[in-house]
Amino acid sequence: MKTIMSNVTISMRISVLVLMCAYLFIFPEQTSATGEVVHVVQPGDNLSRIAARYDTTVAILTAHNQITDANFIWVGQSINIPDKSKNAPNAIRPASLSNTSLSKSVSEFLDKPFIQKIIGDRVYYSFTPVAEGQPRTYWFQSIRNHAHENLASLAYASLGKCSEAQGMLRAFYYAQNSDGGFPYLVTAETGPGATTTTNITLPVLAWEALQIYRKCGDKAFLKDSFEAGAKNDDWWWLHSNRRDHDRCQGMFFWKNHWESVRDDAELITWTSTNGAQNQCAVDLNAYLVANDRALYHMAIELGDDRAEIFNTRASHLSNLMNNLMWNEEDSFYYGISRRGGQVQVRDIGGLMPLYAGIPSTNQAHRLVNRHLGPNGDFHSGFGLPSLGKRENGYGSARRWQGGMWPSLTTLVVKGLVDYNFVNEAQHITRPLVKKIIDGGTQNFWEFYDSETGTPSHAQNYIWGATVLPMAEFARIQN
Repeated sequence: MKTIMSNVTISMRISVLVLMCAYLFIFPEQTSATGEVVHVVQPGDNLSRIAARYDTTVAILTAHNQITDANFIWVGQSINIPDKSKNAPNAIRPASLSNTSLSKSVSEFLDKPFIQKIIGDRVYYSFTPVAEGQPRTYWFQSIRNHAHENLASLAYASLGKCSEAQGMLRAFYYAQNSDGGFPYLVTAETGPGATTTTNITLPVLAWEALQIYRKCGDKAFLKDSFEAGAKNDDWWWLHSNRRDHDRCQGMFFWKNHWESVRDDAELITWTSTNGAQNQCAVDLNAYLVANDRALYHMAIELGDDRAEIFNTRASHLSNLMNNLMWNEEDSFYYGISRRGGQVQVRDIGGLMPLYAGIPSTNQAHRLVNRHLGPNGDFHSGFGLPSLGKRENGYGSARRWQGGMWPSLTTLVVKGLVDYNFVNEAQHITRPLVKKIIDGGTQNFWEFYDSETGTPSHAQNYIWGATVLPMAEFARIQN
């Protein structure tokens, strides 16, 4: 009798355990006593998949859960998912900017008739409109899109103008070459070419598309963006001649400084190696990591079985950057000369790994505290200087040798917030927001003096609109 009862007890216990396990696998998302979301690891899960599901990063998950090896988690393990807005020190919860004066200024700027030319589902815009009294020079004479100016698509999405946001990217999809490469610029008059033989565009379109999808929720656009982005990613990894397998172990290099957007031939970053083509630059490789991670997230959302291809590429390139570009002594990322050795110039490119989620939490803290803190090379009175203040040639108003550029600053701000450096992101963003609001809709400039905020060069420049997504990323309320 005792044996029978013992067997019954054992069977009941096994049944309870089976039911508990089944519950965990059917309901992988739980809630902790503190109200945090808890993900129970399922068969086939890894931290990259979990991070994608909850719109966070592997670095944040490993730090929050005290995981020492990101490649080792087990089925049934509980992974706490941090609430970004609660965990950020002194963070302000995100608020809608739709009714603020900043949104109104950006909306009126983007609605100006000389900005847009719409053909079907594609939007083309002036490289920059000509302000009254401003001399007309060669690049103002046609309607044309560059991918780096296309970051303004994020502003359209922030305003709920989804067709315009999507159309700016569709202009590139339409002009994509047969080999998958995107040309440096597209116009309303030109279509796709056969191969990519000239300059290429900044590889940020897949990342942009994912941000727009998260605002607008259009699965058809996501599918089109994924296919165009996957084809372009294959161009970089499989078909381009932009990889150096000898000195850089397969990392990528620009063909020239124009492609990098930082189109200043005298920038010490480029002169140090006698041209941008002679180094594997931090910014380019970070953009590609961010693009690959965006494609991975898209594939997961679409149920596409190519997800792991992009996850593998992103992880491989991230590891190379941390092994070869990270300088332990300086707590900074430097490019790699194709002649050998690091290019030890501190410029905004060395901050782009934050945007791509490449540093560990420890690396990010060291980089930010040392270089963006009060005594850091990149701590300034207005925004973020494009070159470290202690570098040769630095000048706060000298274009890419120290000027503040809204477009690339937006990406760094996004990275800072992803790593919970909200105060630093707000320190960078607030002065520009104030200047836009105080100056009205005629105050969108190409770049600014990074100490005084004095605007410079082209007025009413399209990427000046990135101040709106920058403010959203930084959780600025005005």
